[in-house]
Amino acid sequence: MECRIYGDRGVLLSSLSEAERSRLLHRVESGLPPACDEYVLGYDSILLIGAQTIAVQEWLEQTNEAGLPSMKPSGCRIIEVDYNGADLDSVAQACNLTVTEVIELHSAPVYTVRMMGFSPGFPYLDGLDPRLHLDRRSSPRDHVLPGTVAIGGTHTGIYSVASPGGWHLLGHTELNLFNLDAARDLDPDPARVFALTVGQRIRFQPMSTP
Repeated sequence: MECRIYGDRGVLLSSLSEAERSRLLHRVESGLPPACDEYVLGYDSILLIGAQTIAVQEWLEQTNEAGLPSMKPSGCRIIEVDYNGADLDSVAQACNLTVTEVIELHSAPVYTVRMMGFSPGFPYLDGLDPRLHLDRRSSPRDHVLPGTVAIGGTHTGIYSVASPGGWHLLGHTELNLFNLDAARDLDPDPARVFALTVGQRIRFQPMSTP
């Protein structure tokens, strides 16, 4: 783990193992370091905003001494997917698989929401079968619909809002990942704004096959 100053108001804890990240996430949700206003989760990092390096180092020592357990996995949420994506055939060809095999491999794992980013509510999901690891498209699309299930690199994800995108499109879900009306509340409740949370486990269930 690395601890360094980040900008003029932050301390970045980076190069975290999965176990370290889980322990620190448990800790920040229990109580932030002195003078820290908020935290931002990255794939293998946690940014503490407003904190001072010395205070963070003392807080880390207390965390290590406390022997906090890793966060327990949540229950697995099933998300139905209509595997009708525009890139199914090209993904199958690039991976030397049939379309049916692509769907089976993609829907078999239990995924973990590693982080949220790119757009509000977009989940980066760990657990993609290595046989489906592909570089992102060389030419991103200008418009991808919300609810689109896609793969890129070593991850799978779900587009939460209409946006450009360079991942390979496998299918679509009716799950609304980002509730704009709830986000406009004066004191928005994250549980109403976002359908998924960091650390949550999900599994895709095919609605149909080609």
